[in-house]
Amino acid sequence: MRRKTGLILIGFMSIATLGLVGFNFLVSVPAPEVKASPLAVIASVVGQVEVRHEGKGRWVQARVGESLAERDEVRSGLFSEAQLHLRGESSVLVTPNTSFVVGEEKLKNLSFEVGEGRIQAAIRKDGEREVQFRSKGSDAVAAVRRGEFSLATDGKGTVLVDTTQGEVKLKAKGAEVKVRKGRRSVVLPDKAPSKVLAIPSSVALQVRWPPGKLDATTTQIKGKTNAGAVVLVNGILVRADGRGDFTLNVPLREGTNQLVVTATDASGKSSRRISPTIQVDTRPPEVKVDAKGLWK
Repeated sequence: MRRKTGLILIGFMSIATLGLVGFNFLVSVPAPEVKASPLAVIASVVGQVEVRHEGKGRWVQARVGESLAERDEVRSGLFSEAQLHLRGESSVLVTPNTSFVVGEEKLKNLSFEVGEGRIQAAIRKDGEREVQFRSKGSDAVAAVRRGEFSLATDGKGTVLVDTTQGEVKLKAKGAEVKVRKGRRSVVLPDKAPSKVLAIPSSVALQVRWPPGKLDATTTQIKGKTNAGAVVLVNGILVRADGRGDFTLNVPLREGTNQLVVTATDASGKSSRRISPTIQVDTRPPEVKVDAKGLWK
């Protein structure tokens, strides 16, 4: 009897064990979720840098270590910049007065957009994926697998690429050029990329100064410099067009004035010019009336 009971218990336990094993096969246990690394992380911030996350309308102060996802935007103020770390040990420097948008991640490429301003990118090889940089107001695309370059744009169709390491493919209007180390190409509005030329060793800067005496508290400054260069005139910023021309109105104060013009091109080189003294006098001329003998 005891032997029979033991056999029954053994059989029952075997059936129960097989049932549990079968249940485990039928009901899969979900694997722990592994979060992918962000497309970009803010590594450093200097000055006034703000972030606007996708789906949130307001701008907030950027924080070191903050993660950026698709369609998040970063903008830097005057004399401000932010260093971003991208996937694959790559990085992007968002220079002063620049807007930068994190784009999309696809199987074969990553994409970003420069709204206006200048970025410096160092791209390390990330498998076979290509990293693409687009520009607002243009169909131009700078594509790179490995290299270092800068991209400047006015957001209105002018795009300039300088390559310092590796090779960048610059495409626009169905045409493509390869911009290798030490070379430059420019895309003008609705045009194909220009012929690839050497990066200038210095920044040309010519300024047409106003007269030495003025009776107005505003004057117009015109000049010519390298294409796409950022021009500062007494702290007021303007960007040279694709031909290097720039124009802006500058306020003056009563009395003695002096203008300082600085041009910085896409490679980071700069030139500086200082105006002769400008004297502003807006007072009406004195009118002298000789009343002698008037009432005789």
